[in-house]
Amino acid sequence: MMLKKAIMTTYLLLAATCTYAINTDTIPINGNGEGRVFEGIGAVSAGASSRMLIDYPASYRSDILDYLFKPNFGAGFIYLKTEIGGDGNTTCGAEPSFARTRAEMAAPNYNRGYEYWLMREAANRNPHIELDALEWSMPGWFNGTWSADNAAYLVKFIEGAQHWGLRMKYIGGCWNERAYNRNWIVDTLRPLLNKSGFSHIGINAPEGSGPAWAICDELIRDTAFRNAVAAVSYHYPDSYMWREGTSLAGKNAFECGVPLWSGEDFSLGGKSWKNTTYLALNILKCYLKQKIVKVNVWCPIASMPDNTCFSSVGMMKGVSPWSGYYEVWPTIWAVAHFNQFVQPGWQYLDNGCGWLPGNGAYCTYKRPGKQGDYSIVAVTGHLPKKMTFKTTGLSGGVIHVWKSDSSRQFVQLRDIKPVNGVFTIQLDAASIYSLTTTTGQHKGTHNIPAATGFPTTYADNFDGYTLNQAPMSPKYFYDNSGAFEIYQAPGESKCLRQMLNNDITHWIPDECAYTFVAQGTEWENGEVAADVLPEENAFNGTGYAGIIIRTSYDKSSQANIPWGYRLNIYKDNKWKLETKTQTLAEGRIDANTWHRLRLRCNADSIQAFIDDQAVAAIRDNTYLLGACGLTSGWNKAKFDNTAIHYVPINGHLLSDWKVATASVESPGLEAVNAFDGNSLSKWLASDATQPQWLTVDLGRSYNITRCETFIDLTDKPAHYKLEYSTDNVHWQLFADRGSNGDIPQPCFVDLHKATARWVRITVLPAAEKTATGIYALKVYGH
Repeated sequence: MMLKKAIMTTYLLLAATCTYAINTDTIPINGNGEGRVFEGIGAVSAGASSRMLIDYPASYRSDILDYLFKPNFGAGFIYLKTEIGGDGNTTCGAEPSFARTRAEMAAPNYNRGYEYWLMREAANRNPHIELDALEWSMPGWFNGTWSADNAAYLVKFIEGAQHWGLRMKYIGGCWNERAYNRNWIVDTLRPLLNKSGFSHIGINAPEGSGPAWAICDELIRDTAFRNAVAAVSYHYPDSYMWREGTSLAGKNAFECGVPLWSGEDFSLGGKSWKNTTYLALNILKCYLKQKIVKVNVWCPIASMPDNTCFSSVGMMKGVSPWSGYYEVWPTIWAVAHFNQFVQPGWQYLDNGCGWLPGNGAYCTYKRPGKQGDYSIVAVTGHLPKKMTFKTTGLSGGVIHVWKSDSSRQFVQLRDIKPVNGVFTIQLDAASIYSLTTTTGQHKGTHNIPAATGFPTTYADNFDGYTLNQAPMSPKYFYDNSGAFEIYQAPGESKCLRQMLNNDITHWIPDECAYTFVAQGTEWENGEVAADVLPEENAFNGTGYAGIIIRTSYDKSSQANIPWGYRLNIYKDNKWKLETKTQTLAEGRIDANTWHRLRLRCNADSIQAFIDDQAVAAIRDNTYLLGACGLTSGWNKAKFDNTAIHYVPINGHLLSDWKVATASVESPGLEAVNAFDGNSLSKWLASDATQPQWLTVDLGRSYNITRCETFIDLTDKPAHYKLEYSTDNVHWQLFADRGSNGDIPQPCFVDLHKATARWVRITVLPAAEKTATGIYALKVYGH
């Protein structure tokens, strides 16, 4: 009862302090004041977002990991939650299960995937890092989601961490963003953890499942449940991708007796300063508004290919392992403004937390012990602010000041010497500041190699991989759904094998197994070839295996059968050249032996070869560009001697992260979304009035040659015109599709030669009045 009273007192004091801080020039901070315990800023590696990191050359990979996890170097994440793989697509792609059958539980394969490896690398840099894990998709052999089987599976995962020399601190006691079960947590999972020697591991729930904060109502009245839960963890509690949340934590959440977390947050690209300050401010707002003491960002690194769902989302980016090139984004330093100045166990000082004019905020944190050390993190909005602090009960030592803004990040400024605990600082607008009496902070740097394109000719016979080393999948291949694994049968050479031949508990419905070569670009013209063997029928129908070209994910659901031309061998002794919706050609074949398949695309010419014999030549323009890869049903299938050759798109992408404007916008769906590198984010007009326009400023004039328009229409023709300008006043026509009747995937491609700084697309009136949406407008040139 006393705990509850203290928490409510803290809440009321905090609310008063926030108002007080806005209207008072001098802010008193009492080191003996109340406040909750800070638990740090963590990272979430899930949804196959980290897949390509492990493919980097060792030296550059180590550099990237330093920026993420090395204390006082970069972000210094103090917590890492990873996905427990289940072979299904869980946002960008699929992560493999360590025991995809009941029989494998007797000898789990802890070398599958890369999450154990990532945790190991994080712990190598920070032995005190807190490790957590959570289920998205799950194996199909469980006797129900809330079964003893699932609890045993989680215990095996923890034992896998021990196998890697790791000590887990938490485990997710729920199904990510889908469901949780009180009785299973209390009566099955918690007792099994205790019995297995893992009583020290805390259970987090509900990880975004159920009505917001509803679990707190249960914890208030259910002592057994409350004693079984270490933290209440919700997702995006303040806002989601700039869209404000509507269900804030309330009285029962504040009084439930366990810490409140934002278990997954951000989900934006960290390259822009706008998103960077959004992240830093969101961390402060989570505490100011909802007493949330830990914020975990998805994802630490955008290491998913650029043509996956939710591409280019993260604190930094690494999608070019063949060159070693990566990008350190400003969000790394936004996190450093917290993790390099405040450690888990420090106390929030509520009387030193509040709001700033122009949508800014600040929080004060006190170090445990008698030294009285403290740190203040402030994020200014669109207004500058002169702040005077008067501290009591805290260190009177020198204040070290670090600042980040849009031009420079994590720069140490001149120290401030308080006089009788009083000091003043002038804060610039749109900036992040850390003020501290501690030392040891550092902006780490590594040399980054130049970016190079993926080889235009590439082959892999899979013989160069070991069978007992993570990730057990070939370099540069990215599983969208299913489980493609290096395999060697007795007496045979190594190959790539799709292993999943039973149903699973899907996070989103997976329609087929599919992996592709993550070469970092989509292309039009070229070919893919592979030796293919479908081994069996699928559990849900005729088994098949094949190759795919000009492939991209279906934006209606990324785990659907992808767009692209597929050449498949079916177990009923047929081959088919197919699109997503129709068969273009077919014939008979012996499906019980290996065959060499090859697909070639050149403009609208699509050619198919089997065992070096031409079997189909058609004209079709359904799919204009994409990647290439391998596909199968839910059956085991083998692939070998994969080879690709392609012609890169002519010109450089000029429009990424450039300034954009639009006729109208929707909250969270602004014009910049069409240029942020995220293939799923989009600009959406706020109403269905047409025509609507979207303009990008390339920053200076270029010779432009190509525009790709990824428009939010998949089943009907789009009507638009593209124009260009050198002064944003006088416009000339680049392309006119006012009478267009085509429905190409994944985008429209328009070619022209022009000199332009601004490019504008105007979506023209159509028979069906719908709000205009554009996922991406890509402008290429020289």
